[in-house]
Amino acid sequence: MKAKTLIKRILLSLGVFMLLVAGFTIYANVRVEQAAKEHIYSDVDSIPYNKVALLLGTNPLNKWGRANSYFTNRINTAAELYHAGKVDFIIASGDNHIKEYDEPTAMRDSLIAHGVPEERIILDFAGFRTLDSVVRAKEVFGCDSLTIISQEDHNARALYFAEANGINAVAISAPLRAGRWVRTRLALREWLARDKMMLDIWFGKQPHFLGEKIEIPEILKQKSYSTAEGMMMRIVEPKIVNAEIDSLVVEFRNTHKDEGMTGEWFRIDKKTPDSHWQELPYDRKYENADEELCVMFNAVGWIVRPDTPFQMTVKPWFYKSDWEPGTYRLVKTFHYPPYPRTEPSDTAFVEFQIR
Repeated sequence: MKAKTLIKRILLSLGVFMLLVAGFTIYANVRVEQAAKEHIYSDVDSIPYNKVALLLGTNPLNKWGRANSYFTNRINTAAELYHAGKVDFIIASGDNHIKEYDEPTAMRDSLIAHGVPEERIILDFAGFRTLDSVVRAKEVFGCDSLTIISQEDHNARALYFAEANGINAVAISAPLRAGRWVRTRLALREWLARDKMMLDIWFGKQPHFLGEKIEIPEILKQKSYSTAEGMMMRIVEPKIVNAEIDSLVVEFRNTHKDEGMTGEWFRIDKKTPDSHWQELPYDRKYENADEELCVMFNAVGWIVRPDTPFQMTVKPWFYKSDWEPGTYRLVKTFHYPPYPRTEPSDTAFVEFQIR
């Protein structure tokens, strides 16, 4: 009788324990899904802009030594996000606990191969777990807002970590191409990972390493457009425009089949409070009696060849120098053949901010 009673108590205890585990798992998953559902995006066009994206690491190869689709799809999504202008920098955060295993460097190399400039990629070699990657994004890299890049289930957990650490985050889900069995196994794994996440948050689990703070630089926000398809202009220097502007280095890119031509003339406008554009006031010493600009621009043109970037320096010395914070735009004309043109010139614009 005693043995039967003991067995019953053990079975009852196991049953209660399993119910508690199941209840806790359901609670954790409901909390995560509710917190994440308004913050996960599936396409680049609809996701809001963030200065920094956090690319969560995974092995570039699967267990058979072939390309890991999880890794490949995250890289593709991150590159698409950058090229769409939805982020300025990408933190490649992953595991590098041994020399032979280096997720961040693999992510960097793949992003560069997808056209992301190396200077826009920040390596985090201590992203051993999702907790480490998210917390370090704030504590080490100073990110109060983020765009997280991973697959959807993983994104939900990362977003919950972000919310728990005071980070305003959204996420974009990389495609998940897997069979039913693999998806089921991953879902079970993710449910258990969310249990551990809840415990980590409740007990104040910290990353393995924090270290010195690393500042992510500000860059110039720009918007480029033109009156003719194929010609775009952007500012390449300085990275930040302030009220003391000596010069702007601009780059033309011509995707038209014909070469284009631009000259020395330019204009700088400022957006007024009622959203109209008004040219900046001239320095009075360069005006005539009718308050017109007395400056001659060189009539010589520069050729902008197809698919060959062309840079030139613009020096706005004839404008008043006390520029105030606001939205400005640089205006330059250009032409396509035939020459000489009898029709009005086309115009390229680039808007920029002065803080």
